[in-house]
Amino acid sequence: MSRDMKFLLLLGALGWGVIFYFSAISKPPAPYKNCGDRPEREFTHRNTRMIGGENVGVDVWPWQVSVLYQPDSSAPFSQVCGGALIDKYWIMTAASCANVQNQSKLLIRAGSSTLDVDDEFTQKSEVARIITHERFNPVTLRYSIALFQMKTPFMFNEFVSPICVPDDAAADHKYESCHITGYNTQPGDDVGVLQEANVYIMSRSLCNKPEYWNFTVSADMLCVGELGGGVDGCETNLGGPLNCYIKIEHRYYLIGIRVKATSCGEPNRPNIYLKVYGLYYWIEREMNISFH
Repeated sequence: MSRDMKFLLLLGALGWGVIFYFSAISKPPAPYKNCGDRPEREFTHRNTRMIGGENVGVDVWPWQVSVLYQPDSSAPFSQVCGGALIDKYWIMTAASCANVQNQSKLLIRAGSSTLDVDDEFTQKSEVARIITHERFNPVTLRYSIALFQMKTPFMFNEFVSPICVPDDAAADHKYESCHITGYNTQPGDDVGVLQEANVYIMSRSLCNKPEYWNFTVSADMLCVGELGGGVDGCETNLGGPLNCYIKIEHRYYLIGIRVKATSCGEPNRPNIYLKVYGLYYWIEREMNISFH
């Protein structure tokens, strides 16, 4: 083989190497593969507490996070919203939860069964960036979704891990088991404790009846809870997750995030959640992560 031929072959090999290198570094990172990996929860007894549910450990819902805000340096951090961990660097919550005067005063807290009580499993991270859907309407609450990117990643373990993000195919599944979760901020013996409550997804036609939400529930929303009231997340759990178990996948998916909190446990006012699966490709694009 001539020297020129060897040189051409070497250049070709180098060229292919450069192509493979840049294609590898430009590929979006893959998410945590064990998302939503928890046994299906049984239906729990309901009562009239914060979300009409029962106290539960954070190891049962390890993606539940608390969005904390400190209005000024002399005030303590307090919960303003709930949220769900979907990646080591990202949480999802409602767009209304991004309406703060100073982003640097936000803190995300994970891995704790009780607010304001840190233990060996508690993790915290500051917010580096907030992405709110460009079509968010604060009046109708359409597209009320926000992604918070962390300054430091959460370390996954039994008490801190992400929930799966569903795509359009999730709409075809029948959710036989759905729960809402959040921290109890109502006065009483269980204040600050993480709680769960099983809920049922209602038809939008029922939820939009004049005696209920009077045609204000749009097509990108879900109604859950009970018409009699008493199963509710209340205001400080805005942005909290609707956790639904898909049996064929053997894992939990983030089917919705709470977007309305103007009533708390009132009759004829079911909880309203945004359909996460309808915004799957927006979430992928903004996070630069391929969930497939």
